[in-house]
Amino acid sequence: MNLSIENLKIFKLAESLEAGEVAGLKSQLKAAPPFRESSFTKENLANCRNASVLILLFPDKEDVNEIEGVLIERSEYDGVHSKQIGFPGGERDSDDVNDIETAIRECKEELGVKVELENILGPLTPLYIPQSNFLVKPYVAWLSARPLFSIDPKEVNSLLIFPVSDLAEESNWRNYTVNGVGVPGIKFGKHLVWGATAMMLREFIDTFAK
Repeated sequence: MNLSIENLKIFKLAESLEAGEVAGLKSQLKAAPPFRESSFTKENLANCRNASVLILLFPDKEDVNEIEGVLIERSEYDGVHSKQIGFPGGERDSDDVNDIETAIRECKEELGVKVELENILGPLTPLYIPQSNFLVKPYVAWLSARPLFSIDPKEVNSLLIFPVSDLAEESNWRNYTVNGVGVPGIKFGKHLVWGATAMMLREFIDTFAK
């Protein structure tokens, strides 16, 4: 581990990620919409596109013992993820050396935040998204202070800063009705986080809380 980490919780998380000790698909499925498990077929995974996202963490500027993360509300566009809440990230370019570089590049483009390779703590479990045919690789990153954000309005409508402690509160995870279907999710203010983003957040917090 190259990064010097003073926060004990983040240090332990980094150790777990480095050792591959993550909560896995079982944890993701806790926050999955109905029948989501059936999307993980060999045929889907063999013909998917590759993408990466960054779960970017940093200390609260008022309380260094509180850890925060950031989600984005995507701008409106002609696509399946228009206006959705998600992580900074996107599809792997041919110029990207690896999936981590994709996540770092996308974070810089969307949020104006430069993340170094040494800030990457490790990966969570890849997640297939049927609507866009992406296999998404989530990476967790840690910054020693809240960054200055400069969003690209073409891609990002707004930012959502959330306390990680809210994820750890089980009562905050509830069932909601979306398009007439009951789905697990978590709310931050007026924003409901569900679907793939909720599934990745669920695995993150279950790994974090180990």
